[in-house]
Amino acid sequence: MDEKEKSTLSRRKFLGSTAAVAVAAIAADQLLVPSELKAVRTPGKWDREADVVVVGAGYAGLTAALEAFDAGSSVVLIEKAPIVGGNSITANGFFNAVDPELQKKQNIQDSTDLFYKQTLASGDYLGDPEKVKFMVENAMSGIQWLQKMGVEFVPKVFGTRGHAPANNGKGAAIVGALKAQVDKRKIPILLEYKLTGVVREKPLASAVQGVEVEHRGRKLYIKGKKAVVLASGGFSANVQMRSRYAPQLDAEIPTTNAPGATGEAILAAEDEGADVVAMDYIETAFPCNYFTKKSGSVVSSGKDSAIFVNLNGERFMAEDAKQADMNSAILLQPKKVLLWIADDRCQKSSNDAMTADMLKQNLCFKADTLEELAKVLKEKLGVPTDKFLASVKQYNEAASKGEDKQFHKAAANLKPIEKAPFFASPAQIGAHQTLGGLRTKGSTAQVLDREGKPIPRLYAAGEVSGGTHGDFRVGGNGTAAAIVFGRLSGKNAAAEKPLA
Repeated sequence: MDEKEKSTLSRRKFLGSTAAVAVAAIAADQLLVPSELKAVRTPGKWDREADVVVVGAGYAGLTAALEAFDAGSSVVLIEKAPIVGGNSITANGFFNAVDPELQKKQNIQDSTDLFYKQTLASGDYLGDPEKVKFMVENAMSGIQWLQKMGVEFVPKVFGTRGHAPANNGKGAAIVGALKAQVDKRKIPILLEYKLTGVVREKPLASAVQGVEVEHRGRKLYIKGKKAVVLASGGFSANVQMRSRYAPQLDAEIPTTNAPGATGEAILAAEDEGADVVAMDYIETAFPCNYFTKKSGSVVSSGKDSAIFVNLNGERFMAEDAKQADMNSAILLQPKKVLLWIADDRCQKSSNDAMTADMLKQNLCFKADTLEELAKVLKEKLGVPTDKFLASVKQYNEAASKGEDKQFHKAAANLKPIEKAPFFASPAQIGAHQTLGGLRTKGSTAQVLDREGKPIPRLYAAGEVSGGTHGDFRVGGNGTAAAIVFGRLSGKNAAAEKPLA
């Protein structure tokens, strides 16, 4: 998804939220904060063991497993889903890195220092400077390592420093190549193993010894003789957890993530005294379909021959507004729903195949006249016919005069809705990437406790860790962070001395 179609919800936004939201936040906080630190004690018998236990089989987890194995350690990889990949397999695969060879051919002036400064600035200087520095300095070596693992990249840079998998491979190409290397090394992957705890004899006072998992209703214990690496992703699909930090992202808001993005590893590590950072920085993506609650919609940019109305049939914003402002406005509408209303000219900029499929499933609507479309919206969503038609009429009149006095849409984008057929698509924003997570040391990937001290033998990489992106993740930096810190965590976990 294009970065212009994403934004971040943070503590800087929604400062005018109602008292009810604040009360909801307090209630959720009381529900989720542990009353005391607790540790999953060493079991009488371990069910399985390896030098390094890696939790999660997306970009970061697969990478950590490979690096730990290649450093001479035995590895076991656990994944709670029935397949590997998680969110990584559906990602766009873009990877930002300073690449002097390719950039020189394209007359692009860049440097790791500029990459560093721009990454910090884009996150409002809320990112961990040590983590950002490590990421930008090791990003290109991460691409070169992926190439050795069999990932082919397009031989050009997109934008300033974006690298894309070849043949439109996207995230699936990266996951596929890494999985093939894991299989080649015969690293065991235990599917449908859900993390339920991190084994540590005493919180704040002892080394991590392994993990507690649940598999088909049974509790099992897997020993990590050297270390445990947490790489299980974020918590966008956990409504209770995310709304603790961002009350606006309640149950009415869908997620673009895989259903497994529920944050168990973060909670389990917190129970062992781990610290967290930036938990209220949650990136949202636009749009999701209102009916399916999944990513994917025919909604285009809405700039030409289209308007956004709410379920009251009222236009509520300029359709060419900044995405962050747009997302904020949508959250204030009835049921937090946006209706995209467009004519045939605007629809031509969307995906025709997707439109046809969604029309077939009644996930969006088409009519030969605006009056017929109004009737459909009344029947399907209870949209008042008179208000809807009045909103379209008012917009068309503004377009004819070349000035949007109501919401100040740019004149170049102010085009009437008049060419049949006409379309309507109900959409919502979706909780996307959680930018917060476990606090880790930027140069080692060690998980830190609430006193800023490393928890012995516990590492984290990928979206499960926080502090890299500040309050905004630049497109292409997510992949870079996952691979760079996945490699770091795997190497350092393998370098630990085995437990007795």
